[in-house]
Amino acid sequence: MSPVDTLSLTAADGHRFEAALFRAARTDAPLLLFLPALGTPARVYRGFAAALAEHGVQVCVPDWRGMASSSLRASRTHDHGYRELVEIDAPAVMDALASRFPGAPLWVGGHSLGGQLSTLVAARQPDRVHGVLLLASGSVYLGCYASRLQRGIRALGLLSSVTGAVLGHFPGQRLGFGGREARGVMRDWLHVAHTGRYEPARASFDYEAALARLALPVLALNFQADTWAPEAAARYLLDKLPRCTRETWNWGAADTGGRALDHFSWTKQPQEVVPRLAAWLLSH
Repeated sequence: MSPVDTLSLTAADGHRFEAALFRAARTDAPLLLFLPALGTPARVYRGFAAALAEHGVQVCVPDWRGMASSSLRASRTHDHGYRELVEIDAPAVMDALASRFPGAPLWVGGHSLGGQLSTLVAARQPDRVHGVLLLASGSVYLGCYASRLQRGIRALGLLSSVTGAVLGHFPGQRLGFGGREARGVMRDWLHVAHTGRYEPARASFDYEAALARLALPVLALNFQADTWAPEAAARYLLDKLPRCTRETWNWGAADTGGRALDHFSWTKQPQEVVPRLAAWLLSH
């Protein structure tokens, strides 16, 4: 098992949270800031991150604002959205990593929502980022999904509005979708679902224009059995990055040892994805 450090971080607005850092043998090895899926604690990615570190890629996985080690919880008195995650929390992690590993190329990436937000982090701070890794990720734009999932996303919108008004948050941990989510996170998520555009509430930065300008290497790995990040959703997200050098892998059971991996099962089978991901990152 690769050495693991716990980074105790404080964001510019006072938010306190932790990130797990999996160190490779070389301190100048590529460094991946990996952002979790909606409502998913960093510990879910421990096996994946440790395996990547053993293959020569250092990995840092932070807890989301409002999750696990975070000092905040979504409530009637506390709300946040994509702007806080991208513009306040992500820079705090990046600053800590830059001070520890000044010579290491920094990749940003993530799973599902984490992958989407990693593109926004890169678009906002392109000079600090070497490239982007998207894993089981794609836009949540309704047009990318089959009719059954479209109905499910619309139902989530209704539930989010009702629970936000009654409880002050979205109880995803009770409903089987995400965790205890802030109203603002769900509003921003649903805005993308209905418009296909990244326009976080209270953000003055034009993310759509910045995504179109971004010119970095991008790898997107999706799984054919993943209904939450189908090929159409990945393609819709990648189409926002026309100047990037984009490579897409769409894997089925034949690519992963006979196992048909899906939206979360890949986290339990890191040996099926890590060697090729690490080789790609190390060669770019």
